[in-house]
Amino acid sequence: MIREKDGIHFDLEDKVVADSRKARGDVNFVSHAHMDHVHRGENPVIASEVTRKLAEARTEKNIAAASSESFELIPSGHIIGSTAAKFGEEKEYLYTGDVSLRDRAYLEGFEPVSADVLVVESTYGIPAYRFPDQKGIESSIQDWVQDNDRPLFLFGYSLGKAQKIQHIMQEATERPIVAHGSVKNMNNVVEEVTDLNFRAKPYGENKELLEDNAIFIGPSSFARNDGLNKFVDKVDGLKAGFSGWAAQEAFKHRGGYDKTFPFSDHCDFDELVELVEKVGPEEVYTHHGFDEAFASYLKKEKGINARALKQNQSSLTDF
Repeated sequence: MIREKDGIHFDLEDKVVADSRKARGDVNFVSHAHMDHVHRGENPVIASEVTRKLAEARTEKNIAAASSESFELIPSGHIIGSTAAKFGEEKEYLYTGDVSLRDRAYLEGFEPVSADVLVVESTYGIPAYRFPDQKGIESSIQDWVQDNDRPLFLFGYSLGKAQKIQHIMQEATERPIVAHGSVKNMNNVVEEVTDLNFRAKPYGENKELLEDNAIFIGPSSFARNDGLNKFVDKVDGLKAGFSGWAAQEAFKHRGGYDKTFPFSDHCDFDELVELVEKVGPEEVYTHHGFDEAFASYLKKEKGINARALKQNQSSLTDF
């Protein structure tokens, strides 16, 4: 019995609730510290220690750690601290959370494990989202930076993507790097819980560096800020966006970017198929993004019993 409500609910002998903001189960699991996955209640959670510390920094509250002998946490390759969860006795369940198979910057990709039932995010679950080789993407980013000796404004999620962008920049150039406050705050926390180090200076105190050839790192939501865009024009800067959505040209126009890179922290279509094949499940539940399209592909092309999760549904027979 699996349903999507606030998070993903597994109605087993002990009710497992994954990535819920408020719903409570007998076991509460948090896969990673992006805010749409972090539990906001007072319940202890099963999560990696890094995820728990990041979540505490983001929510400014203590998050108690829970444990369960039946839970195996497996690095999911999404962001620092992210994990999939394998659990169950008579039947083994694998909940991936947000997931990527590719090694990127400093982060290793997810290594699939076998399970009877797979619950997988399907953000890029159609063939239109096939990404180039990751090393090629990172090389093209570095080449673009080195070819443009002018202020550069780079945008990605403040936790996860922004740190990977900085890592790539630090390998590519000695130019000054400045970071938006939300990115700098996440840098500080990541540095506390890992051996990573970022040399970005705070944007507000070092804005003048961008009048030369410094590199700005900011959250995606800041890319359309009017004040920011006036400043970009003033200093003759270039804007670049980093996302799997960049596989489609529309992403470039939505963000007002001069350049985009299909740099993603999720699996592309082919990697999702590979993940499913390696897990070898009897049943697959998809959620988020192109969930229905991906479930339909698995059923028609791979002969797998797959369905997209829908709100308040309780089992495969409810479709």
